[in-house]
Order: sequence, then structure tokens, then C-alpha cells
Amino acid sequence: MLEQDWDDDTEYHRAVGCTWIMVVLSLFCCLLVIGLVAAAIFGADVFLDLAEALSG
Repeated sequence: MLEQDWDDDTEYHRAVGCTWIMVVLSLFCCLLVIGLVAAAIFGADVFLDLAEALSG
């Protein structure tokens, strides 16, 4: 790992801020993917139930 020589607190706070932005962005993307998978699973189940009900 590279050693970082922080000259003052502004560079450190900027780096920490960028890190938190990336954490929030990746968490949002993960939740979006999980939501899309859940919607696809439950949506397909509801569609199949509806198709079965209408066909018989």
C-alpha cells in the first residue's frame, strides 16, 4: 500500500468524502439490482398465475 503524506486536513477530508460517495453509490446500485431481480421473480409469478386463471 502506498503511504500518503497528507499536507493538511483538506486533502484528507476530500479523500474521505469521495470514499463515502463511492460507498453510497455502490450500495444504491446493489439495492437496485436486488430490487430488479425481486421484481422479475415476483412479476413472472404474478403473470403466470394470471395466465393460468384466464386460460381455465
